[in-house]
Amino acid sequence: MKSILYGTTALFAVGLIAGTAVASEKIKLGLGGYWRGMIQVGDNNANAVGGVGDGLRDHGTGQESEIYFSGKTTLDNGITVTAAVQLEGETTGDQIDNTWITASGGFGTVHYGETWGPSLLMVGGGVGEKNHTGDFASFNAGVNLNGLGLNSFVGGAGLNGRPSPKLAYYTPRMSGFQLGVSYAGEDGNAFSNGARTSELGGGVGAELLDAGINYVNKVGGASVRIGLVAFTSATEPATAAAVAAPDVDGHGLGVQVSMGNIKVGGRYAKLADLGGSGLDRTNWRIGVDYSMGPLSFGAVYHTAVQDFVGADDKTSYISIGANYNVGPGVSMFGGIVSYDFEDSTNAQSAEGDNSFGILGTKLSF
Repeated sequence: MKSILYGTTALFAVGLIAGTAVASEKIKLGLGGYWRGMIQVGDNNANAVGGVGDGLRDHGTGQESEIYFSGKTTLDNGITVTAAVQLEGETTGDQIDNTWITASGGFGTVHYGETWGPSLLMVGGGVGEKNHTGDFASFNAGVNLNGLGLNSFVGGAGLNGRPSPKLAYYTPRMSGFQLGVSYAGEDGNAFSNGARTSELGGGVGAELLDAGINYVNKVGGASVRIGLVAFTSATEPATAAAVAAPDVDGHGLGVQVSMGNIKVGGRYAKLADLGGSGLDRTNWRIGVDYSMGPLSFGAVYHTAVQDFVGADDKTSYISIGANYNVGPGVSMFGGIVSYDFEDSTNAQSAEGDNSFGILGTKLSF
């Protein structure tokens, strides 16, 4: 309910700013999106016979696509208003997982709707992935043996795992610096219009305040991007008699430097008390990208660690690949990926490794 009230207030404020200014014509809706498909050949190898990766086929295919509906208009007073809806091309539990509106001008930008917050949009540092598998990817060729996935984002992405209804504000960029802040009153998305949500049964991170600051500028002959983000959440009990789980907080840092044809980037994220008091989750990744005309090469190393009492789950990932732009909106990509899974209890069925060769194509429209 609070997210609805805040959103209504934000839209009312935008209306006051706009006054009676009107655009010359209504918003025209445009189409965009992408389709990508892959084949993979390799091995899902669990350490124990009968484990979740044992006996699986050594080759397979995958595909993923989205359609974007978007439009914008500029009012006579200079304020630009946009709308966007993103539709998944395959059947999923959240068929439309991003839908939002914005108003932007000299005052900055206001976002409202189901979208990502500053912790994903402002951190940066994600460089080198060519195989579209690791770190919050839609396609993963391997079997996640220990259940610990890769995600070096914090806030709305790292905690909720998907866009959630939120109100966000981003300042104009000044001398390379920009600030952003968002509030999410719910821990999921796709709530029906006018839905009343209870303070009980909210689950992990039912309320979340997410903020970030980044610096994007030229320093000498290099382009530099540095992002620092953090969030705090309030976890709610499932019932009136239940005790709420610990509140989860987090912070992250992303750094990216580009010079000529080379990009180098890294990202670090930590979620405190995720899984219980004193139990933290840490992700970090580093990558490099080299381009020469339509051809580019990249490499990434990424590791995730989840604390447990006396031991840790750990997932490590390596990706080496290349991408070739065949023409406008058409590219081919491929390479090799390797996962290594360690389990806090040393259960053989939850430990092992996955190694694959991947070849794919992406169409952007």
